[in-house]
Amino acid sequence: MSMKIKLLITLLVFSPWGLHAQTIAPGDHAEFPLRPPPAKAVKGTPAPEAERVTFRIGNYDDLGLNRTIENIQTPTLTVYRPAKAAHRNAAMVVCPGGGYAMEVIDREGHAIARYFAAQDLTMAVLKYRLPKADSFEKGLPDSQQDALEAIRVLRRHASDWQIDPQHIGIIGFSAGGHLAGSTAMLGKAADGSRPDFAVLMYAVTLMHAESMHASSRERLLGPAPSESRIAEFSLEKRARPGLPPFFLCHATNDKVVPLPNAELLAAALHQANVPTEPFTVNSGGHGFGLGRDEESARWKAKFLIWLDALP
Repeated sequence: MSMKIKLLITLLVFSPWGLHAQTIAPGDHAEFPLRPPPAKAVKGTPAPEAERVTFRIGNYDDLGLNRTIENIQTPTLTVYRPAKAAHRNAAMVVCPGGGYAMEVIDREGHAIARYFAAQDLTMAVLKYRLPKADSFEKGLPDSQQDALEAIRVLRRHASDWQIDPQHIGIIGFSAGGHLAGSTAMLGKAADGSRPDFAVLMYAVTLMHAESMHASSRERLLGPAPSESRIAEFSLEKRARPGLPPFFLCHATNDKVVPLPNAELLAAALHQANVPTEPFTVNSGGHGFGLGRDEESARWKAKFLIWLDALP
């Protein structure tokens, strides 16, 4: 078999823009590899570490699940199509949190997608690769590469999945919020990787100062990052004119990722004249997802109002 034929088979089977990627019916969902899986290890070399799924006890989602995933080798995109599209046929990539050490795939991934698909949005849960040591001081971490590609995939399939290619956003939770924010700042209109709006939920934004989430920074940038690398991934330092609109939600009683993560980013975005909607809730702590109580659940309605008001 020729190399060219082998490449074609790989693209059709493993890439989300292959033939089968167009088969999601309205009201249904399907998972696609974002990139080809790693090659089988050559005899005598160590095999890639297997993906690890943990079923956690408590804090279950609407289906009774609370899984985390580690050691992700093959990133995937699970696309949820609404039964009928609304909100100007908008779509969102969902980035679960987990401190860049794991991903809270149910409560901050699939549960989010099911809820907003029921509100007539197209949703795409991103299971992204976690950062590796070889990107601590140079290049884009695998997580950021996967999020940028997820935006491109939705834009490429806008007509297939009845998405408005000018209303493709990204939402992230905790460290997934940092991933969403950095995607909005790194994405480029020229290659289709720039989201049209960004939603940051109790997000890690700071890579310095006492309010930073130290373990997220270490997982992303290593134990002793340079000042230039810290500045590169400190979201408030990347604020500049021309970025897409931001919706920032945070609880005032968040003890894990303190409120200044949202406040300092909001101030920097306002200073740069970037449309920004800060929204604080007075309870919920950290990791409240769709809502831990009535107060922390208010963000869902507020977000949809904000989304519908975007130009």
